[in-house]
Amino acid sequence: MDILLPILLSSTFLFGDYDEDVHEQLAEQLAEQEVAFTLQDSFEESWLRILDRTSLPDPDGPMLQRFDGALYRRYHLDINVPDFPMSTETVWAGQRTGVRFWVQSLSEFDLANRWQLRTEIPTWDDGYLAVRYDRRQDRITDQHLLRFDVGHRDIGGSGFDGAIRFHPKAEKNDIDVELLVSRHFRHFGTVGLQFAAVDAFTNASFGLVEARGRQLEEHIRQTNLPLAVAGSFQSATVLGFRGELYGGVIFPQTREHDFRDEPQLDHLRHRHALLGTALIEWDVPVLTLRAGFAMEAVHARMEWEYPDDATLNRSVEETTLARRIYLISQPLETLRFETSATQTGRPQTERGPGGDETTRADGEWLASFRALWMPTEVVGGDFQLLRITRSTTGPPDLDIDGQFNRLVTRLMLRITDDLWTSFGVGWTLDEGTSIYDGGGMTLMWVPRGHNPERWVP
Repeated sequence: MDILLPILLSSTFLFGDYDEDVHEQLAEQLAEQEVAFTLQDSFEESWLRILDRTSLPDPDGPMLQRFDGALYRRYHLDINVPDFPMSTETVWAGQRTGVRFWVQSLSEFDLANRWQLRTEIPTWDDGYLAVRYDRRQDRITDQHLLRFDVGHRDIGGSGFDGAIRFHPKAEKNDIDVELLVSRHFRHFGTVGLQFAAVDAFTNASFGLVEARGRQLEEHIRQTNLPLAVAGSFQSATVLGFRGELYGGVIFPQTREHDFRDEPQLDHLRHRHALLGTALIEWDVPVLTLRAGFAMEAVHARMEWEYPDDATLNRSVEETTLARRIYLISQPLETLRFETSATQTGRPQTERGPGGDETTRADGEWLASFRALWMPTEVVGGDFQLLRITRSTTGPPDLDIDGQFNRLVTRLMLRITDDLWTSFGVGWTLDEGTSIYDGGGMTLMWVPRGHNPERWVP
């Protein structure tokens, strides 16, 4: 299942009544828009990064932590090499069952990897149970997130879909619970809302300890409702144009941290965050070309307040703003091109004990050209040319500035109509470095059934 239930299937048309065939119609539209891009997975990754605090280097630290870990000059280039083709994102967004993953070499001793697995089981009339597993391991993130949905489509014939989502974890006070509601409109599109209780059982866990008379070194208490809300809209296609909007807010939340033996460490932790993404895509008439512009923004603030000693107070504000233009073209049945240019800013302001303030400016440009070529039914090639330019100032002092270029050559195999994989190596195009720059693998399985007119990806 996806982060927002309305994004399970593509959009409908402008205002109109819901009917029992709407999901089949949506699936047909999705198949027609097979070669297209969507921001669904990108928004979901940002949302989960904030909710799943245990995946970060410091679970009690700032909300994004983009500069922790053993980063190096070509790290962000390495992470972008194995990413899934943009043109397959819409296909993946519509799948209730599927698997995809990538693996990339970072050094002689470690790998980065990302896994996404999902499946759905029908239950009662229009009900279902769904399970999704997400894993990401790299120099910054170590995420192992399982989600379980209990849902129902067309509740009571109203046209509304709904689901309750659980995030089971080993730590009770890190469990999140979500409620998802969506509505499809025939001539308008798909609108959805998602309500989340973040760390929903914190007070219950620590309250139970108190009731049993146990003493803990640290006691935590939520002082307000830990709520978060996300919304989504996927428009119908009008004159070849379609759009997407996603937004989320982590409402201001405060937790009290009391230390039994070290009361001088007692403090309040405040946090809140805003997320937003938008996309507009044009299916160019006559040409087999899609052109799009996408923008993503995340702003998060974490503050530690020490009531007994204000000189210890500190705060961290983190912002990520990315803008992307892209072209996706399939001039031949066996050939697909993807071109994109992305500008990303990652400013950060930290106010430390004593009122000292440090500011980091972090700018990046990433240009990519990718060709997916399937001259035969089974064997083809995945070729990519990337250039990344990074410029930073301010702490932390990381040796990541510069301009780096890479050529990626991969063998692509279509194992079945629904399963493809590519694997190969990268080649550094910069002087003064070893030409070999690590290998990797990408795989995607989406059981869409046999259709000889489709090729994968």
